[in-house]
Amino acid sequence: MRRLGCLTPLGLLVAFVALVAVVGVTVVKGGVLFSPGPLNAQTGEPKGGVRSHAEIQECGRCHAPFWSVDTMADRCMDCHTQVRDEILNSQGLHGRLVKDQGRLSCRTCHTEHRGPQAALTILDPATFPHEVVGFSLQAHQAWPSGQPFVCTDCHVQRLTVFEPGTCVECHRDLDAAFVRDHQRAFGEDCLACHDGVDRFSDFVHNRDTGFPLEGAHARAACADCHQGDTTLVALQETPNTCFDCHQQDDVHRGRFGPRCEVCHQPRAWEPTTFDHARTNFPLEGQHARVSCEACHGENFTVLQPASTCYDCHAQDDPHEGQFGTRCESCHVATAWDEVFFDHAETDFPLTGKHREVACQECHTTGDFTVALDTACVACHQDPDYHRGLFGTTCEDCHTTEGWRPARYDEPHRFPINHGARAGGNTCQTCHPNVLTEYTCYTCHNPTSVAREHREEGITNFQNCVKCHPTGREEEGYEGDDD
Repeated sequence: MRRLGCLTPLGLLVAFVALVAVVGVTVVKGGVLFSPGPLNAQTGEPKGGVRSHAEIQECGRCHAPFWSVDTMADRCMDCHTQVRDEILNSQGLHGRLVKDQGRLSCRTCHTEHRGPQAALTILDPATFPHEVVGFSLQAHQAWPSGQPFVCTDCHVQRLTVFEPGTCVECHRDLDAAFVRDHQRAFGEDCLACHDGVDRFSDFVHNRDTGFPLEGAHARAACADCHQGDTTLVALQETPNTCFDCHQQDDVHRGRFGPRCEVCHQPRAWEPTTFDHARTNFPLEGQHARVSCEACHGENFTVLQPASTCYDCHAQDDPHEGQFGTRCESCHVATAWDEVFFDHAETDFPLTGKHREVACQECHTTGDFTVALDTACVACHQDPDYHRGLFGTTCEDCHTTEGWRPARYDEPHRFPINHGARAGGNTCQTCHPNVLTEYTCYTCHNPTSVAREHREEGITNFQNCVKCHPTGREEEGYEGDDD
């Protein structure tokens, strides 16, 4: 039987030499014999000691042996540490891709061994989740002509770089005037507000913000309020109070504060809707027909005008200040001649002759709010008909209907008409000093009275009424004689 040639001593020797050569080349060249093609020569910032993949000489730098727990992605992360951090923190492009798309490997988008000039990143626009980079291609599927978009239409230099001017170049052909005004107001950073959906395509200001556009605001251009707001945050933080925008137009010069909406409405500055009843001075009667400028001056330059009647009407005071400054004590806002003061509600109702007395005769100071002394003698002491002999309680005998006739309601046991003289008796006839004291000697001679009583053996005869309660001579004292 003849043996195979490869098993001859020479064949085994050749095989051994070839094996040694392969192993040697593999060790020396780093597995170059198994490379499917040269690596990419694109240079960049140094990573892992090299500036391009073409400088890598050892296959093991990227390809882990089958017995290792590492993967090719792990070897990529050894050099591309920034990408590793993005994935770990779910930030940046790679972090969002891994988070949203699940299990992805570097080789999904990045291929190698395709030559020094080949692209390192290969994307399929039909399947790449472009929204993870913050811009959806939903509204950018094709040109107006119908020709589909390709990546290089926007990414002219490379896929990782976007030229903002690309938006302006394309949209200027669609509406040059709008783009020009839009650029002037908001700048050229389109991506600051637009995301390709577009997020403002169905935006309704009245619905999607807390500032509905009404009246004159509905006719204002966006730039009137959002001039220079080139980011979404800036748009959302636009001041929304009247004073923020209209301060330079404030005819009141700040005197009425910043809350324009208290008086004005968005439809127009005039007419105003201010409700004066909400202040400390509600407008009633004649005041309701007075123009605002009459009290607040032209352009409302007077913030807080006079708040009392006299502040405004001092020059119209027919009393010339005699009745003080509190006009509201008697008058109402309807008309000056409608006086409402009711003296019956005071401690001194006006009755009888008092109703005919002028106010000034009692309120001489002119201040009707000052309480007066209501005693009769406060007004009627000079001249006093009784010369003060009967005390100060005039009302015991007199009424407000008139000084005469006078009345005395206390029981008078002694006959008032006793010994009436020509012309009649008066109170002073018996009570020359005070009503609580009396004397009979106005009519009776004291010498004669004394003599007659002594002749009768009566020594205590000073209290005449005690013995003569009715004034008759035949009366006598019944009791012990002092």
